[in-house]
Amino acid sequence: MNKQLSTVFIPNRSEVALRIQATCHARGLRTIAVYAPEDRDLLYVANASAAYPLAGQGSSAYLQQEELVALALRSGADAVHPGYGFLSEQASFAQRVINAGLTWLGPSPKAMAAMASKEQARLIAQQANVPTVPGILVTDISAEARDQAFTIADHIGFPVIIKDPLGGGGKGMRRVMAAADFAAAWDAVVTEATRQTNTKALLIEKYIVAGRHIEVQIAGDSTKVIHLFERECSIQRRHQKIIEEAPAAFISNELKQQLYQAACRLAAAVAYDSIGTVEFIVTPDEQWYFLEMNTRLQVEHGVTELITGIDLVGLQIDLAQTGVLPFAQADVQQRGHAIQCRLYAENPRERFMPSTGTLQGLTWPHHPQARLEHDLHKGMAITPFFDPMIAKLLSYGATREQARVTMQSLLARLFIAGITTNQHLLAGILQSAFFVNGVFHTQTLADHDLVLLLSQEQQASSDDELYAGLAFALASEHNPTQQTPQEISTARRWKEQPWR
Repeated sequence: MNKQLSTVFIPNRSEVALRIQATCHARGLRTIAVYAPEDRDLLYVANASAAYPLAGQGSSAYLQQEELVALALRSGADAVHPGYGFLSEQASFAQRVINAGLTWLGPSPKAMAAMASKEQARLIAQQANVPTVPGILVTDISAEARDQAFTIADHIGFPVIIKDPLGGGGKGMRRVMAAADFAAAWDAVVTEATRQTNTKALLIEKYIVAGRHIEVQIAGDSTKVIHLFERECSIQRRHQKIIEEAPAAFISNELKQQLYQAACRLAAAVAYDSIGTVEFIVTPDEQWYFLEMNTRLQVEHGVTELITGIDLVGLQIDLAQTGVLPFAQADVQQRGHAIQCRLYAENPRERFMPSTGTLQGLTWPHHPQARLEHDLHKGMAITPFFDPMIAKLLSYGATREQARVTMQSLLARLFIAGITTNQHLLAGILQSAFFVNGVFHTQTLADHDLVLLLSQEQQASSDDELYAGLAFALASEHNPTQQTPQEISTARRWKEQPWR
């Protein structure tokens, strides 16, 4: 197989569309963008070789399979890259793309379908000798079946976690620490899962206390599978990641080797033929269990790219064109350390409630070891119609400490006005003792008081800088001759940046 692609259709939006465009344009490939009315003025639309409006509005506009395939054909594209989110893990969409004669830049629909259901993925993992978290699939989710589900949970032993087996991204799941909380959690998951995936079953699993979320990046060509090392993804809020890093600095090398081998075995079991991610939960004593497999490009793929030097979007294109991995396991080397922070339009001090509004000011930091991924501009509206993640900040260093200090610098110099973000919380986490020393797990941020404290401390620090800068600027207007060189520099900086 040796396909020569020329034009890539991207049924996605914002920063991920820009990320895919970057690789495509560097390879001389044209890109086709699509946009809902709310996205008309975003950079990814202007940056594409051509762009087409969608009939719908909001996030639902990017879920219309028939319309998207029709636009791909109309645009003259010969390949489709789904990015992440939306239809990226829908085997039915991948098959529709292939049936239309287009190249799907991702794994085969068969492999996607095999991993789409958490319960089916569990069975495949068990057959591949990959340990899974103790749990049971409950096939009756009616109101009358709740008592039976409670009996199952009680047999597994609290705490448990209730999951939509078709869900992902931290949605459609609830942690239940005690028996008294089961009924409310069950009802909440049933409501959410029914709305999102229309599932007819729920998975009840043992909840691993103080577990670490470690994932392994893999790549395969249907006959062989290699790994591209691991990522640490334990800093989460509401089961969704906010800080990721690579490599994982606080687990043993022996454990890493076990996870690499398990991830490759699982991918080989479904003849995997693209890039993907196998996720694990690791106990404090380094027992580990398979969680799920993501059959797409991950939001946090950038940290793997920084430590390996491998363009993962480019690798997806290579695999789709040739059907063969372009390098062997021995060719993949890692160097240094990378950290990613997800910037969300939400208020951590109000239990992460989404924040909407108009961006009244926006200034991005610059650093030679930084990578910033966003599609924001002053004056744009942040609406409730899309996921609240609005940007990603990535830092790189020869060591974890260097990467951490660089990220602190980025967060300290980032300015966004008009909406509330988790910027101060991220900064607080980066300088906390638990992050510096690696004493954290997936539920570290479940303590609302801790989140409040971290956010307030960083807000106070930021306010101090703001007031000091304003004071210098005002003083320079009335008494410029009595300033020190450092004061002059600071005052000039604040006067020349009117958004301050």
